[in-house]
Amino acid sequence: MIFTLGRSLSATYPLLGQYIKEKIMQPTISSSNRAPQNNPFLSPGEYYTCHICIPDSNERMAAIMFNKRYYSFFKSVKDREKALSMVAKLQEKGNDALIIKNPKGYSIWVLEPTAYLSRSKQ
Repeated sequence: MIFTLGRSLSATYPLLGQYIKEKIMQPTISSSNRAPQNNPFLSPGEYYTCHICIPDSNERMAAIMFNKRYYSFFKSVKDREKALSMVAKLQEKGNDALIIKNPKGYSIWVLEPTAYLSRSKQ
């Protein structure tokens, strides 16, 4: 289902327009029951990119959403084994981390349990 918001409606009810953009039109990713600890690699379609904020900070951070949880960008590495090693160390320290393959190597993302979706830059 696709929602469209006419110019007159968003001009007449700007708060309604903002609500629709943030809540209703926000992309949804189906929940996955797979445990990232068993396989930290994500495939396209399992996540979507966004920006998040953390309480007590107004800074926007690059992030992904997976299983309705936000992960901030941590680091990029070229080698697959290096990425796995870094994720293992992060998990040993109690951090949930994921890996996404990209054209230049692998990016590592770390769970931000208190994060919230950032409003788009104006």
